Amino acid sequence: MDSHPPYTENIGQLSDDQFDELVDFSEELAKSHGTDVSSDAFDHLVQDAIDRLPEDFQAVLEAVPVVVSDLGRQHGAYGLYQGDTIARDNFPDRIVIFRDTLLRDFGHDTVRLTEQVERTVRHEIAHHLGWDETGVRNLGL
Repeated sequence: MDSHPPYTENIGQLSDDQFDELVDFSEELAKSHGTDVSSDAFDHLVQDAIDRLPEDFQAVLEAVPVVVSDLGRQHGAYGLYQGDTIARDNFPDRIVIFRDTLLRDFGHDTVRLTEQVERTVRHEIAHHLGWDETGVRNLGL
């Protein structure tokens, strides 16, 4: 593996192949730095993030499954909310936290990983509460 990422001069003008190469490079770089976070330890980070929520938000999540997945690269995300918000009940709700992308980007630093897991959980809960992507970002999430 080269020690410098390819195509970083103007990332906004990459072809799909060049972008995929950059993502592959980033993932290999993350693996080379290693992570000692097991699946169980990651699950505990997610549960701890939920436990740190205010009680009202924890109560909201009692009816919403929070799932850990390794499909983050496919979605290009750290998390995903699926459903139609707390105000509607037409579709089942669930929150997905993507272990693969979070470990790839933050697995080298336990403190940053913990912070990002918590931020991702809160971000997806905000979607469940009805905030769109712009609104969630305006909340700092």
